[in-house]
Amino acid sequence: MFSPGVAMHFPSRSLIALIITALLLAACSRQPAESAKPAALTRPVLVPDAKTGRVLVPPAALVERGGIPGVFVLTDEQQARFRMVRTGKAMNDRVEILSGLSGGETLVAGDLRDVRDGSPIQKK
Repeated sequence: MFSPGVAMHFPSRSLIALIITALLLAACSRQPAESAKPAALTRPVLVPDAKTGRVLVPPAALVERGGIPGVFVLTDEQQARFRMVRTGKAMNDRVEILSGLSGGETLVAGDLRDVRDGSPIQKK
């Protein structure tokens, strides 16, 4: 039991520092947790119209990231990759792409708010 007149003894500061150092080293030596792969976003895809040598896309396929207009191109690995484009005239329900696309690429369409460069995409 504790008596009021008896002094209590605590470990010295060096022992406390040694314990804290050992705990920090043990925590640092652990392998980082594997980061979970993001779930694939299900989005429709389209191949732009390249008739008459011009590439035409629907306005909904265009996005702006950091003030730069572009589209998301679907890679062979089923990932969305942002591609800068230069737009031209709007014709009916299409926008002319002057540079950035050649016409054979598959574009990600639909709701593009959550799509980022490298997002996994599942074709809808």
